[in-house]
Amino acid sequence: MKNIFIVGFFLLFASYLQGQTISDKDVRAENVSMQVSKDDALHVEMNLILPEDMKLESNRAITFTPIIRKGNNEVLLAPVTVYGRKRYIVSKRNGLIPPDEDRVYRHTNNKEQVIHYAASISSQAWMDGADVILQKDICGCGNHSQEITYMPLTGIELPDKLPSILYLAPKPEVIKRRVLKGQAYIDFPLNETVIYPDFHRNAIELAKIDSTLRGFEISEIQSIALHGYASPEGTYKHNAFLAQGRTQALKDYIIRKFGISKSIIETNSTPEDWDGFIKLAEISQIKDRERILEIARKDIDPDAKEAELKRLTEAYQYIKIHWLPILRHTDYEIEYHLPYYTPEEARKVVKDNPSQLSLREMYDAALLAGKGSEEYYQLIETAVLVYPDSPEANLNAAAASLERGNIEAAEKYMEKADMSTPEAKNNMKYINILKEKQ
Repeated sequence: MKNIFIVGFFLLFASYLQGQTISDKDVRAENVSMQVSKDDALHVEMNLILPEDMKLESNRAITFTPIIRKGNNEVLLAPVTVYGRKRYIVSKRNGLIPPDEDRVYRHTNNKEQVIHYAASISSQAWMDGADVILQKDICGCGNHSQEITYMPLTGIELPDKLPSILYLAPKPEVIKRRVLKGQAYIDFPLNETVIYPDFHRNAIELAKIDSTLRGFEISEIQSIALHGYASPEGTYKHNAFLAQGRTQALKDYIIRKFGISKSIIETNSTPEDWDGFIKLAEISQIKDRERILEIARKDIDPDAKEAELKRLTEAYQYIKIHWLPILRHTDYEIEYHLPYYTPEEARKVVKDNPSQLSLREMYDAALLAGKGSEEYYQLIETAVLVYPDSPEANLNAAAASLERGNIEAAEKYMEKADMSTPEAKNNMKYINILKEKQ
């Protein structure tokens, strides 16, 4: 049994047969078109042409009804009725004319008539691939159908339906653990391991360290790791002593200056930073560059490497002045834990110090601000600025860009999203459909 749905006037959809003419002896259908609107409405439009030689007896009427049909499903669109002269007068007198007068016409003999037809319905998935036909029903006296015929009009190809734009709520952090990494270039007098604050550029370097540590509450710092390096100048044994001693000197400075417990400060050292040496050589245009790299990469005693380099007199003088000071440094890692913030607190903190917030805190603050509000979008965008490599932050930034109509930005963010998640697959489908429509 067929499922029949009778629909009035409500619709919009995707063009399929623009400009084609279909006809039988009583009617021609021209400029048949279909379009799908953004709200998934299906719009049917055409011109029905009644030829001048069409014969319609005065006491009869003919009703044209477009039908969408596929398998056991049918939708009857709003009909139009053409009355013969007597039939129109009698029906008008007896109140039998349909209330929608835009769909009622009186036939004029020996004159071509053009009926512009338009109707709209909500599109449904089953309509994809359906046929559109025109039912012609000729009624005699007493409203009895005397003849019903059908004329094919077109087929329907529904465009892919845009999915909803999805966000992904980041997982809450049980512990808001962060690690700050940096390098300190403390200068020491030759062969010494004591820090002199006024020596060379030490005032600047120590000020950087001080500024970094003052940015924390002492209770927030969980650990500090110091790793000191000496340059490949002098014997390896002596450089081992200098690297270890100078790293310890920086540890002692931090303990004295900030009162941080020595138990949370870990020290390590590398006597000579050959890895750093090789990186400098690789990006330089120094004379004998390839020979220098060959020596530096040799698996031989470090003191032997230094001896070979010194034979390249001109190049070694450049290395001594420009490279070796850079290779005397201490790398540090500060592990710290951040406090937690409520969504209301996070809305205030984000204005001055967004790095204090976790992804989830910014996301919850955005929801509290109101989805779709300007503050909502600002928080979503701030999250991806603070966490530029986060798949969740990039996915949500892409979603926000799509909602604001910026497909190009959305595509850029999606490059860092985790495409294995349903949300990322969904939003990528949304982008692809939009691009196909362009």
